[in-house]
Amino acid sequence: MTAFRIGSLGVTPSAYVGAGIVDLIIQLAGWAISASLQTDKLYDALGSTTFIVCALGTLTYAHFYYARQIVATVLVCIWGLRLGGFLVFRVIKAGGDSRFKDVKDKPLKYLIYWLLQAVWVWVTLFPVMVLNALPRNPGLWPSDIVGGVMWGVGFVCECMADFQKYNFKQNPQNKGKFIDVGIWRWSQFPNYFGEMMQWWGIWLLCLASINTEKGYYVTIISPLFLMVLLLFVSGIPIQKKQANERYGSNPDFKIWQKTTPLLIPFPKYKFMKVSKQDVEQQLRVQSQKDEESNDDESQGPQGNRRAASRDIDHNS
Repeated sequence: MTAFRIGSLGVTPSAYVGAGIVDLIIQLAGWAISASLQTDKLYDALGSTTFIVCALGTLTYAHFYYARQIVATVLVCIWGLRLGGFLVFRVIKAGGDSRFKDVKDKPLKYLIYWLLQAVWVWVTLFPVMVLNALPRNPGLWPSDIVGGVMWGVGFVCECMADFQKYNFKQNPQNKGKFIDVGIWRWSQFPNYFGEMMQWWGIWLLCLASINTEKGYYVTIISPLFLMVLLLFVSGIPIQKKQANERYGSNPDFKIWQKTTPLLIPFPKYKFMKVSKQDVEQQLRVQSQKDEESNDDESQGPQGNRRAASRDIDHNS
C-alpha cells in the first residue's frame, strides 16, 4: 500500500482517502433517496452507520490488529449504535425532524446538510482512521487510561441526559416546562458535554500509536472540530435560541440559566443563587423595552424620532 504523508505522519490511503470516498458515497445515496421521498428519517441513521462502516473498514483493510486499534474501533461502534439508534427512534416517534422541515422538499438545500454530515464523519473519525492504518503498537500509555476513563464518563453522561430528557418530555404533566431535573439540574447541555468527552477520550486512546510517527498533532483536529461545531455552530447556539423562544419569559428558566454551568455538570451552591425577584424585575424591564421598540417601529419615522429623543434625555 502506497503511503501518503502529512508532515512526518505516514498513513495509507485507506486511512483517509478510501474512507472519505465511502463516506461521501453513503451521504450522497442517502440524500438522493431522502430528497426523492422528501423524508428526514434516514439522516441520523446513515450518519452513525457511516462512522461504523469507516471505522471497521479501515481496521480490516490494513490487515493488522492490535488491542489499541480494536478498542478504539469498538468504542466508535458502541457510540454510533447507541446515539444513532436513539436519534432514529426519536425521529420516528416524533414523526419527523424539525431541522429539515423547510429543506427536505428543496433538493439542493437538503444536499448541503448531507455534505456537512460527510465532513463531520470524516474529520471526527480521523484519529481512528489513522490509527487503524499504522502497524506500530507501543505498550500501555497513561493517555490510554485517561482516554478510556474520559470516554466512559462521557458515554454515561450522554446516555443519562438523553434518557432523562426523553422521559421528561413523555410525561404530559411536563408539557410546556423546561427540564431541570437529574443531570440537567447540574448542566445546561450534559449531552454535549458527554459527546465531547467521548471523542477527546478516543483521541487520547489513539495518541500513543500516532505519536510514534511524530505527526499526532494533526489528528487533534477531530475533538477540536467537534467542540467548535457543538459550541458555536449547530449545537448549543441552536438549542439556546429555541429554549429562549419557548421559556424566555419564565423567571425559573432564567434562574436556571444563570445558576447552571453550560457544560460540565456541577452541583449548585449558595453563592450561585439568584434572587427570583431580581430576575422578574429584569424580565419586566426587558418586556417594557420590547413594547416601546415595537410601538416606535409601528409608528414609522415619528416613532423613531421619539425613540431618539428618549435616548437623548436618558443620556443627558
